[in-house]
Amino acid sequence: MAEKSFVYETLLLFLDSYFICGDRETVLQMSTEDIYCIGVQGEAPAFNKEDFGKLLQRHITDDSASAVYEVNGYREKMLSPGNWICYCEIETYMDIDGDKLNLSWWGITLGVQMSQGIYKISLIHLSEMKNWAQRGEALRKLYPDGENPFIESLYRHLEESSRDPLTGLYNRKAGESLINQALNSGGEYIFLLMDIDNFKAVNDVYGHLKGDIMLKYVADKIRKSFRDTDVIFRLGGDEFVVFIYPCKNRQAIEQKLEKIIEDYGKNIREDFPHISSALSWGGVFSGKKRSFTELYQKADKIMYQVKHRGGKGYLIEEE
Repeated sequence: MAEKSFVYETLLLFLDSYFICGDRETVLQMSTEDIYCIGVQGEAPAFNKEDFGKLLQRHITDDSASAVYEVNGYREKMLSPGNWICYCEIETYMDIDGDKLNLSWWGITLGVQMSQGIYKISLIHLSEMKNWAQRGEALRKLYPDGENPFIESLYRHLEESSRDPLTGLYNRKAGESLINQALNSGGEYIFLLMDIDNFKAVNDVYGHLKGDIMLKYVADKIRKSFRDTDVIFRLGGDEFVVFIYPCKNRQAIEQKLEKIIEDYGKNIREDFPHISSALSWGGVFSGKKRSFTELYQKADKIMYQVKHRGGKGYLIEEE
């Protein structure tokens, strides 16, 4: 138990602000701009600071009763450099007109992120267990023989919520977030945007089921061609993004693209002989700090240069 760690101190500040002071502003100040709140007491998740603020307005009102709490079974774990997750359960005693009433039991998970020496909350899961059966189940989770199953199930939930259900790649929200984090770190990168030429014909001639098979084939081919640390996600429809960071060898990336394009062409000739389709790639090789939107717009224009000259190829511009 690391009760004196900065992660634990961040948890205590959150608990004091939420349960004792009812201080919405402090809770918001502690939160990252892209905070993900899985939900409070069955409400829909909040995916950014603005939505989280609205959620807090519904749950911390001016007449909210203060609470005394006790922390039980605190645990923390580093997920990656600069990112931690902690879990605890607390008993709260609501103070109403001087009387301690309404004992409740809460399960709380916080994701804590360090940015420029400041520790902020990037993830919240807060759930109230209202009966003794739930409390007993919570205790069994707190003191298992092995890993905490609550945290493990939370990891699975977060992983599933960040994935495109068809291809298994990251979805757009997760991909953009990861890319923006890398861009803030500095260093050279390649941003690639890919589109399947004439994809509509696949659905029209062979049906949507075959179209889905093609999308999964392309996703798997891209995934296997790049590093696990590269960010690969399905932007939507038949568009995919690959972000290679750090990147020092542009020629090696171009060789990968040539191989992917070649293998895709063979697959089309064998499995979809009645249509013509290829892959078009547009990319930016740079070390400049740009937003995801700026990179996407630039790569999109470059990709359409490839399409206008017949498709089936790539073009990477260097800044």
